[in-house]
Amino acid sequence: MSSTTPKTGRTARMRAWMIAQAKPWTVTEMCDALGIPPGKERERMRNGMPEFIARAEVVRVGYAKKQIRRQIVYAYNRAYRRIQKGTRNQKIYKAMYVSGTWAVTDIHRLAGGERSYLDKLLTRLRRDGFVRPVGRRGCAHGAGAETIYHIPDRDRFRREVMG
Repeated sequence: MSSTTPKTGRTARMRAWMIAQAKPWTVTEMCDALGIPPGKERERMRNGMPEFIARAEVVRVGYAKKQIRRQIVYAYNRAYRRIQKGTRNQKIYKAMYVSGTWAVTDIHRLAGGERSYLDKLLTRLRRDGFVRPVGRRGCAHGAGAETIYHIPDRDRFRREVMG
């Protein structure tokens, strides 16, 4: 998020309302409940939904019946957990972000921590598409090779992982 973009609290209000819902809902129902008038503000609400879907915080359930226009029905994913923001993770994520291209041993030297924990974090980041392997290089001890990674979308990594 840019420092010049004003914070309106829209996302927090949307999230609070979505969590409180027991049944699936449409964006129109959410806007009506939050008192958003028709027009540009409702379009902003509707355009904000793909971010929730990309994080798997909200899932599409289907299409609303009894509507003239086909509206998508959503449900909040109760199993969603945001990535932890501990100091250990912050150091690791910052080392990844600053390094450009790196191997796990580089991050281990910069941020510390146990190697098994770094491998666990890296597996999750690879699965979610935050980091990608780009090559291999010889290990420092001379036997074998290690994978070189980089962050393909630095803005998304900073926004969603580093928080």
